[in-house]
Amino acid sequence: MATTRIAVIADIHHGRDTQTKRGSVALPLLERFVTQMNAENIAAVIDLGDRISDEDPERDRLLQSDVAMCFAKLAPAHHHVSGNHDVALLSLADNEAIMDRPSGSRALNIGDVRCVLWQPDVSLTRSRGFRLSAGDLGALVQLLAQDDRPTLLVSHVPLSGQAQTGNYYFEANPEHAAYAETDAIRAAIADAPCPIVALAGHVHWNTMTTVDGTPHLTLQSLTETFISGDPAEAAGLLDIGDGSLRWSVTGREPLSVTLPWPKAKARWRAPLTRFATAAVA
Repeated sequence: MATTRIAVIADIHHGRDTQTKRGSVALPLLERFVTQMNAENIAAVIDLGDRISDEDPERDRLLQSDVAMCFAKLAPAHHHVSGNHDVALLSLADNEAIMDRPSGSRALNIGDVRCVLWQPDVSLTRSRGFRLSAGDLGALVQLLAQDDRPTLLVSHVPLSGQAQTGNYYFEANPEHAAYAETDAIRAAIADAPCPIVALAGHVHWNTMTTVDGTPHLTLQSLTETFISGDPAEAAGLLDIGDGSLRWSVTGREPLSVTLPWPKAKARWRAPLTRFATAAVA
């Protein structure tokens, strides 16, 4: 298997500055990213969503159009999922039309890498949290079941259900960092015939965690400041080939990790019950 290089960007948040997101510098940072990717040997770019910080429908269309014009300058192919800010006041269809790219759940090949881009409901309110809509889980199960090849599973919201301890936004608001149906999503991933590496944005920090043998990666936002005080300028690069996946993040919070790119599904044993209630061995 030849090495396939996939660049990743997340949570651009073009728009106004907020307490921790420097939206006013999003476009220059995105333009620099595009220039850099055009000079690299990249098979494709994946955008993990939240391209804007929503304000009102008319303004959001303009902001999304700004971002779309930057992506249009990319020489490599580019693929997108939408985040909660992208659909707060616009529809998925609006995002698809502005970005001139599909927005629904789909499977595709990037070089030698099979990718599943899952676009469940990402609408969010302070009281609702993230919840799947009818058909979202079924779409995931169906897409994963179509092929037993190693699969990069891409979504805006992380699917691991990992703890958010220390996260500026989500330590006190974990229901805004994962789906209420995380257990069902976990089961769908564990039951899929394909080995999976999952990749997401949304939580605005770089993490790696493993659930049921599946590695889950998250990428920091391009414009987030809560860790360093300056925009993170984060960009990710996946090098996949020869049985390994190398994930590297550049910017103010660099990260590099190498994982197996497995040929077959790993099946972990079901976790033990609580020790306090288990029968004595």
